[in-house]
Amino acid sequence: MMRLVVGVPLLVLVTVLGFAAEMPGWTSADWAVAQVVQDGRNPVLTGIALLLRLGFGTEAGVVISLGLAVFALVVRTSEAVKALMVVLAGWGAGALLKITVDRPRPPVAHSMLGDLGAMSFPSGHVCLTAAVAVAAWVLVRRRWVVVVGVLVVAGQMLARVYLGVHYPTDVLAALIVVAGTSLIVLAGGLRPAGDRHPAASPLKGVSPGRLVRPPGT
Repeated sequence: MMRLVVGVPLLVLVTVLGFAAEMPGWTSADWAVAQVVQDGRNPVLTGIALLLRLGFGTEAGVVISLGLAVFALVVRTSEAVKALMVVLAGWGAGALLKITVDRPRPPVAHSMLGDLGAMSFPSGHVCLTAAVAVAAWVLVRRRWVVVVGVLVVAGQMLARVYLGVHYPTDVLAALIVVAGTSLIVLAGGLRPAGDRHPAASPLKGVSPGRLVRPPGT
């Protein structure tokens, strides 16, 4: 219940943030931070940024979603279903919010990818990357999964600003979107990693003859 209570306000908050980010003063501050990131451009960082773009683009998102759907059908566990829903909800909510806010992208002259269209808030790449990171944790609840997920998501956030296709607020908003949708999807809770079977009946192993019968029955 607490996850649901927190998740919904986060989505409301990020929607308000989207419209606020369109104000000229906010955009100017956003752009100033973006230019600091872009001043560090070099061939190595550009290669990493382009690799992250390819790994979590629209086509990759479709492949990942289909793969999780097949996996959920095969293994038939609640974790697999929730992992799929985390990705679909996070990525889908980001796309819907992008249409709703319709914030213009940074100046195309500074983009290393050319003109990608007008809608900038939130970053779809970061939404997908963060959602996949959460889904990975749902499936494999290990500390190293969290560490790798944090590094990849942080790298994607920097990459989108570095490539000149998003403002810092866009990538931050993507994290808020996925946090909100993930909390809502996982509101039902998760069983411990080793608990894959229903709890044993308290009467298991007790012979019928040892059961105490009420008087008169």
